[in-house]
Amino acid sequence: MKITDFRSLLDPGASQASDAPTPLTGRELEELISPVSCEDFVNSYFSRVSLSTKGHPQKFDKIFSWGKLAQALVRGQKVSDGRYNITASFTGGEDTGNPRGMIKATHDKVVELLNAGATICITNIHMADPALAQWAQAIRAQLNFTGTVGVNCYVSPDASGLPMHYDKRVATTLQISGSKRWKFSTGAAKPWPNTNEAYQGGGKDGKDVGKLPPEMEFREVELNPGDVLCLPAGAWHSARGIGHSLALNIYFAPRSYLDQFMPLLQNFAAQSEAWRGGPPATMEKIQGKMPKEVSAYMRERLDEFHRMAKEAINQDALVAPWLNSLTHSPSSGWEPAPKLPLPEISPDQRFSIATPSLRFLEFKDKVMVPCDHGVLRFPVALTPFLERLASTSTSFTVPEALSWQQKSGGTSPDDIITCLQNLYINGVLRLA
Repeated sequence: MKITDFRSLLDPGASQASDAPTPLTGRELEELISPVSCEDFVNSYFSRVSLSTKGHPQKFDKIFSWGKLAQALVRGQKVSDGRYNITASFTGGEDTGNPRGMIKATHDKVVELLNAGATICITNIHMADPALAQWAQAIRAQLNFTGTVGVNCYVSPDASGLPMHYDKRVATTLQISGSKRWKFSTGAAKPWPNTNEAYQGGGKDGKDVGKLPPEMEFREVELNPGDVLCLPAGAWHSARGIGHSLALNIYFAPRSYLDQFMPLLQNFAAQSEAWRGGPPATMEKIQGKMPKEVSAYMRERLDEFHRMAKEAINQDALVAPWLNSLTHSPSSGWEPAPKLPLPEISPDQRFSIATPSLRFLEFKDKVMVPCDHGVLRFPVALTPFLERLASTSTSFTVPEALSWQQKSGGTSPDDIITCLQNLYINGVLRLA
């Protein structure tokens, strides 16, 4: 067994270094899963089958390091949100679950536990690393993912790791330092399961955990710095450090489609006295069959629901709920940057797109733009202007932006300026 002195790797002095955050480029997802293309990743791998890619040792230097971990541990002592926490495990990546499980840990015990042979998990480490939080949210936006995206950190000594289990979310591991040996199923035992499960060997004990490891195809890989492993939700896996291991896990936790559809149903029901009142009262005896009045009421409501659902499809009524779900604050503790005050600008002041991409959708008489603070709504006549703005790869001035719309015979200069102001206040535009 190789002994690593984690005290030297997590020297508190390293936490004094303050690296400037790397600006977002809009290529965060592309750079993460390279050499696989984003289209191939989404269409063939993400949430479907496991993907392992090799990278160069410096691939993640700008994202994370031992120094940034030391800084995060210092900041983390001031994070009171319980979603940020530290746990430890004295397990060794066994092929079956270990009843010892995870134990709670504190910041001052991290080095001691690591040197004693424990794997440390820092859940939602992005809450103690703002740059990491912004990076994760950029990837969320580039995937148009409606669920929660966050980052966990795992540190393991030699021969330490977590035993066979699966997670209820997509788990993507970035190997930052050292090496780790992974054993994983190529597909999901149960796609998008409701709970995390540990494999204890033997049968299912009446529990619906999907396929067991002996029933599935497995692969083994050794992850080295720059390598990535993306596992679909429900994929069995275990891992063990080789020498030592520092890795990030960017997770993608789903958000049920019911969450997006429910507001439509609630609005529909609120406008109907039949739905608001509920099933009718009745004196009919309940002896074997549902009362006729209640049964008729249920059938009528389901018929109405069916008609409503068909109308929603025909009217594209799910556009707004889906767009709102892209901007809904994820439950990982990430917070958007504050809105900006309008600056005093000169005609030659240049602006550029601040977000990885400008996204917008037409809906009825509006064009809607999702941003960190929600969905912005503009007159639909501004669609050509937003199309021109989204295709701009260089910075621009306000007079230049006004000239775009004048050439297309669109809306008034006042509407364009109002649009630009709202985009700037909400962080979609920035000073170049």
